[in-house]
Amino acid sequence: MRLTLIRRLLLSSLGLLALLAPAAGNPRNAQSAFRAGNRFFDAGNFTEAVEMYTRALDQGPGNSKIYYNRGLANEMVDRKAAIRDWKQFLELVGDNPDWKAAASQARECVKTLEQMPSLPDSLQLSRYSPKAEDYYQDVAQESHGLQFRKFPVEVFVGRVPEGWQRSTRKALDDWSRVVPLQEIDSAEEADIIVNWRTSADQSGRLAWEKDLIQEEDNGTIARRTRVSFVTLDISRHLSAAQQRAVVLHEVGHALGIQGHSSRSEDVMCGTIALDVVHETRMVPGITFTHTLANVSPRSYVPAPPEKLTQRDINTLIRLYNCPGFLTRLDQ
Repeated sequence: MRLTLIRRLLLSSLGLLALLAPAAGNPRNAQSAFRAGNRFFDAGNFTEAVEMYTRALDQGPGNSKIYYNRGLANEMVDRKAAIRDWKQFLELVGDNPDWKAAASQARECVKTLEQMPSLPDSLQLSRYSPKAEDYYQDVAQESHGLQFRKFPVEVFVGRVPEGWQRSTRKALDDWSRVVPLQEIDSAEEADIIVNWRTSADQSGRLAWEKDLIQEEDNGTIARRTRVSFVTLDISRHLSAAQQRAVVLHEVGHALGIQGHSSRSEDVMCGTIALDVVHETRMVPGITFTHTLANVSPRSYVPAPPEKLTQRDINTLIRLYNCPGFLTRLDQ
């Protein structure tokens, strides 16, 4: 009887140890969680994506692809966690030549995230609404690096023509709720300069935005100074709604959204800019980037977008929080 009792106690102890021991990795479960994380990421549900990637790592520890994707998702959840993920990814891939390009991009992400300043409340990750989605994938590649890093962004507004005052003020007020704007009296000190002209140029453009970017590298930190010029032509008659839509659109470019949304309800929709040309001209230390928008009143049928959508706001939040444009990996 004593032997039977000892055997029962031993079996009970072994069972308890089995319950307390971590579950063994299951590659199939890891793949399933990884795919679920990708679906959440693509839908803009970044917190859920992080949770699923973490579950995938629990089942498949040491998988560099999972750390890569979780780093991308954490850029929209927790900046410090994103830095840890990117560093872990770099440690795992080491000097593997197959990962050379991805490792270089990850190092840039870490460097940028560590130097990124704190953002105003209106651009915090908590203001991103997953239900509304965004058009980040459509604009990110040409937009990154054009975001302002000092707040408030200082705006000089030239002499506003009669009839444009109300629509211009509404457009600037709308954007100031997303990115803090402060109007100043000196064009020389401004980050964004808004001006009007009374005749169209030879291309027939109604509105356009141009960037002057100067980069300086002291050996450790690259300093970038950017000034955006918004020019609006007033030679053709526009309704107040059309005026507001044009100003909203061009100031959106000035704040760092290059390219366009494919949805007509968004302020940055492509129908506002019928013919867009991006041109870059380099001189030592200076880059000129032109966004040329040929806008026609016919663009606004049946009605122009007069109000920022959450998709517009979401897109700007991602651009200001993400260190660069990278595509997530598949299994």
